[in-house]
Amino acid sequence: MSVTISGQIDIAGPVGKLLHRRPLQNGTVMQSFAFDPVTADVYTLQIMDGGILLPGETTAPDWATRLSNGDLCLTRLSPAGAILGHMYLRGFGHGVNLGVENRAGAVWLWTETASTQNSKNEGFGTAVTSFSYADGDVVDYNTPRHTQPYTPDTAARWVTPTIDHGANELVLRFGLGGATCYERYDLAQAAAGVWQPLQRITPVLPPEGVDFQGYTSHAGVLYTLQGQSLAKVPLPGNTYVTAFEWATGNQLDRQFVTAAPGLEWREPEGMAVAVRDGVPHLHFGYACEDPGPRTCTILSLSGAPETDGVKVLTDWQPITLATGVTPYQNTPKARLISLAGSTVLQLSGGVAGPFTADTVLGTLPDALTPSITARATVPRDNAAGGPAVARVEIGSDRAVRLYGGRTTNPIAWAQLDNFSAVWR
Repeated sequence: MSVTISGQIDIAGPVGKLLHRRPLQNGTVMQSFAFDPVTADVYTLQIMDGGILLPGETTAPDWATRLSNGDLCLTRLSPAGAILGHMYLRGFGHGVNLGVENRAGAVWLWTETASTQNSKNEGFGTAVTSFSYADGDVVDYNTPRHTQPYTPDTAARWVTPTIDHGANELVLRFGLGGATCYERYDLAQAAAGVWQPLQRITPVLPPEGVDFQGYTSHAGVLYTLQGQSLAKVPLPGNTYVTAFEWATGNQLDRQFVTAAPGLEWREPEGMAVAVRDGVPHLHFGYACEDPGPRTCTILSLSGAPETDGVKVLTDWQPITLATGVTPYQNTPKARLISLAGSTVLQLSGGVAGPFTADTVLGTLPDALTPSITARATVPRDNAAGGPAVARVEIGSDRAVRLYGGRTTNPIAWAQLDNFSAVWR
């Protein structure tokens, strides 16, 4: 455990998961994400796909043109990863970071805007703005559909926002005079168009990780994400999470992340904090699949305390049973815990057969999906004689498989309480 100030989330782990290889509205790389603090819906940003014709366009621009223009796709996902809606943003930037407000049920998004091209012909924002969410809407830069753009300095570049919901502050990141700056503002005042900086720090990131990939803020701590895809750096990759103290600008901790080694592409993208049942969770994302279309995986670091060496990362969740599979004694569930520093997937409950062949029992929720196969033996009946155990395996497809049933020795029931396997 590596925590030095109150409120700091331990970025040394253990690492859990929220979403696993979920598709977005477009097939490009997810650039950032954030959470509705009320509903826990997930909002993501990505460069628009090529070939999409929007209102006012006579031809459908290709992807390179969308990238150059700073045209973005915003996707709204349920907490379980189902697509609930989307929007398109033209002339906004690269989608490096995102903030989500819930104003009495109305969702407002904070993003970069006023896109300008860099030396690689890629659009990046030079100001920030906000706008209300409306499914299917198209928002163009420099129209009344968004609030008046704000920039902390006329010379600022790569201006992006995030929201610190614990402090009710808007945090901006921008480049100025050769330094990377982070600046805090009162969120309510910023939403009203009153921009009074509370603090500016210029923390320096170590060179490892090469590409900056996102940031977030919570409880006096600024967190950043760096790294590249497996196309540039093979496993174990070069993903780094770094924590800085707002009060001093000093580095508190820096960790090399090896979680989710089974992902394809595995490009770190985006950071956000969500608070669930009073517990903060630091999330960071990966864009996945090679070749595309890309998908979205979101991992998490829990701020929950340990109790006797055990930290609950994801509490008991029901396993969706396959057709024909019924509970035995107790309904099957699963959870993720950290036990003495190791992340462990546990099952409970039982299933009733008879199972006369290797069988898919059901499907885990996204939050519990392992990146590599987890397996363990579990008790079963042995009325026909023979072994009194069966093997259960769970792969990255989320399927829970039971092995050992045969017509000559069917499995009448299997008890899952004994399943406890190391999870990555």
